[in-house]
Amino acid sequence: MARPRAFEESEVLDRAADVFGRRGYDGSTMAELTAAMGLNSPSIYAAFGSKRGLFDAVLGRCSAREDEHWEWALTAPTAEEVVKRLLTTSPAQESSRILVHAGLAMGSENADIPAALLHRRQSAELKLRDRFEEAKRSGELPVGADASGLASYVTSVLGGLAMKAAGGAPHDDLREGAEQAMAAWRAISDVAAAASASTRGAAPAGELGRDPRRFSADTALDAAMRVFWTKGFAGASLNDLTEAMGITRPSLYAAFGNKEALFFKALDLYQSLRKDYLTEALQAPTARGVFEALLRGALRDQQAEGQPRGCLMVLNAMQGGDEAQPIRNEVLRRQAIGRDLLAARFERAKRDGDLLPTVNVEGLVRFVQSLMHGILMQGGAGASQRELEALVKSSLTMWTASAELPVSKD
Repeated sequence: MARPRAFEESEVLDRAADVFGRRGYDGSTMAELTAAMGLNSPSIYAAFGSKRGLFDAVLGRCSAREDEHWEWALTAPTAEEVVKRLLTTSPAQESSRILVHAGLAMGSENADIPAALLHRRQSAELKLRDRFEEAKRSGELPVGADASGLASYVTSVLGGLAMKAAGGAPHDDLREGAEQAMAAWRAISDVAAAASASTRGAAPAGELGRDPRRFSADTALDAAMRVFWTKGFAGASLNDLTEAMGITRPSLYAAFGNKEALFFKALDLYQSLRKDYLTEALQAPTARGVFEALLRGALRDQQAEGQPRGCLMVLNAMQGGDEAQPIRNEVLRRQAIGRDLLAARFERAKRDGDLLPTVNVEGLVRFVQSLMHGILMQGGAGASQRELEALVKSSLTMWTASAELPVSKD
């Protein structure tokens, strides 16, 4: 007969979730987990089998909480209330962090997890689509509404908000982004009418090119960038880096300094190699053109051959622990520059009459960021090109609503 465990499983799993949520799977050591859980390693192995077994138990607990949240949301009496429940309430922040990290930063040991989480998201999206189809049949939504596109839109916004929450975004930022998305939803009849005027295809995707590498240091830095891109700063060990770069630790230190200095050089390279679609987008003649260029730029990034999916900056904005704090601060600083530039462009659009004077620019910027983060997160989790293109299309049909309606403050 099995001996009863000398601990409360739910309590120790919540403690483990805090560690995994802050540092991700690869960045969490057994020493940190045992200290947080108040257990020794033999007890953890006896109860869960391995570190992966422990993570699976934590992930299962977080997934169950998310399932309960979705079930509750889908029982709302109206489609609008369903969306409101999904976007303005959420499970514990630790659950969001765990699920976001699990979907983006997994090594070969855990390559099955992002695909499994993508399947869960797709299943939830299908349930949401079915709920919207019911709303169409009952006359609550226009008969011409695209239920699949709307479900994709909502799950993308939800994913973007979860990613921002996982990165420690203030509650007010999340609230404004959610309110802007709800403002778009309330104008759903306008969206359905506008959907008939389908948007034209994007210009051919530009290639991500750069000058031929002249030094071996360039090759090594490119390899380091890819490690940070897939594992994050905390999850990338020196062994991971030196093996990928094909150099020894002394050579790494001599050429790049320490791990932190190497990351900042890799971050500079990442930004220089990407097509700078923010700068290009800000030159668009209309606010809607800016929005479309941003979404299609994010889409091109996820379709590029020969590079990891997801986003190095978004992933590393979520890094936890004292070691990664300078990394997170620098990534957030660079993201804030882009946010301020976008806000200034939308303010100009208001002055020019391109946006209504009642538009809440801060909320609109956070709404746009949430959609972009949703695309990047789904791309990193393995969403297909067709799914990502459909998401961009449905997001563009929402522009009229989100950009023309003021956000209620009541």
